[in-house]
Amino acid sequence: MAIPLVPERGASVAAGGAVFNDVHLNGVDPKGRVSLPAAFRQTIEIRCGGGKVADGLERVLRMSKHPTLPCIEVSDARQVADHEEQIDAHAARVAAETGRLHGDVLEEEEAKAYPLMKDVNFDAAGRMVLPERLRVKAGIGSDAFFVGRGRRFRIWSPDQLFLHRNGETAEVIEEMDDLLVKRRERG
Repeated sequence: MAIPLVPERGASVAAGGAVFNDVHLNGVDPKGRVSLPAAFRQTIEIRCGGGKVADGLERVLRMSKHPTLPCIEVSDARQVADHEEQIDAHAARVAAETGRLHGDVLEEEEAKAYPLMKDVNFDAAGRMVLPERLRVKAGIGSDAFFVGRGRRFRIWSPDQLFLHRNGETAEVIEEMDDLLVKRRERG
């Protein structure tokens, strides 16, 4: 069983409360280029400061297809560092309970967690390229709908979110619809 990218019970608050919140709609060009919302860039800057993130990884996002929904799940380097600690702690618990070697358990957990993740860099203006494989699996075309989920965020195709309403709340879907209408009105 893969360890989800979520905090353990009792884990500290992320970077003093800096979390991904709100929703944003950005255009995607035919090559998959999109801008990371400015508010998300600011959150990443706060979350990835303070020494927990290795130098050079401050502008790297780890993306994967959500395990059950047709969207892209995104973690910043801070969340990845936290996840690495959780995997190690989980492997230690399993090893202690079963008598297996910690390294063997850790290797199995890492094999489940990391192979299908893609590292995506963004520049100072937030420009990045969504990996084609993930865009296809998530059905993302000309629009990307960003949904803050606390320590992570999701990127949806508006069409897919309309079809899979159980992936987000009714209020989030309503916000997306409002943003799409405003975009159409602007032309």
